[in-house]
Amino acid sequence: MNSLIRWSLTLGILISPLSHLSIIHPTPVVALPQGEIIEFLSGVPVYSLLDRQGLPIGRQLEDGSIITPVFMSRREAQAFLRELTEIDSQTANSYRIQILPLSRIYEIARETSTASTRLFLDYIPSGTELQRARELVQQKGQKYPGDVPLYVAKIESDQSYLTIKQEDEEVVPIFFEKATIDRWIATVTQTRPELGQDVSINVISLSSLIANLENNDNALLRSLRFWPSQEMMKIIRSNTENQNQ
Repeated sequence: MNSLIRWSLTLGILISPLSHLSIIHPTPVVALPQGEIIEFLSGVPVYSLLDRQGLPIGRQLEDGSIITPVFMSRREAQAFLRELTEIDSQTANSYRIQILPLSRIYEIARETSTASTRLFLDYIPSGTELQRARELVQQKGQKYPGDVPLYVAKIESDQSYLTIKQEDEEVVPIFFEKATIDRWIATVTQTRPELGQDVSINVISLSSLIANLENNDNALLRSLRFWPSQEMMKIIRSNTENQNQ
C-alpha cells in the first residue's frame, strides 16, 4: 500500500474520504465516560510522526481543521516517512516515528480541537489486514470501506458475541489480526464442539468503534477488550521488561 496515497499527499490533494475519519468533538451526555474511553485505548500502542515539540504531522484542510495519520504498524509509518522524504526531505527531517498509546494521540486530538478547528485522526491499517478484511466481508456480498479492521466472533444462532473469562468477568475480545481470531475460534470450538459452524467473524472499523464509545454507553461496549496484534504484544512486553529493570 502506498501510504501517502492512502492518506494524502502533504503538499497535494486530500484523497482519503473524511467519512472514514474519527472526528473529535464534544462528548454527548449518553457517551461512555471519557476516562473509561482513554483507559480502553491505553493498551493499544500505535505509531505517529511527531515533531520536536511532540505534535503529530498534519495537513490543514480548507476549514482550518487538521488531519493526521495514526499507524497500526511500524512498516506503514516507515513507508509513509520514506515517501514523504522523496517528496519533501526538509519536512520529513522534522519528524520522527514515535510509539505511543492510542489513548495519548486521542487525548492530543481532544486537547488540540476547538469548536472551530478540529484534529481528525486517520487510522492507517496494515495492507495485509486491510486485504484480509475486504476478502472476508466480500464473502458476505458486502464491501469494507473502513480504516483499521477489527475482528469479533459472533454466534449466529442467537446473535450473541463469543466471550472469554478475564478476571472473573465475561468479556468480548476484539482482534487486530484475522489469523489470531481464527486460532482463537479453533481453540474455543475444540472445547465447545456444539458451536460448530455457528461462529462467524464480523468486521468493524476502529474509527466506528471509537465513535460508538463516544456516543453510547451500554453493557456490550463496557465488555469489549482489545486483543493486541503480535507486533503490539512485542511492544507491550518490551515496555513491561524495561519497567521491571
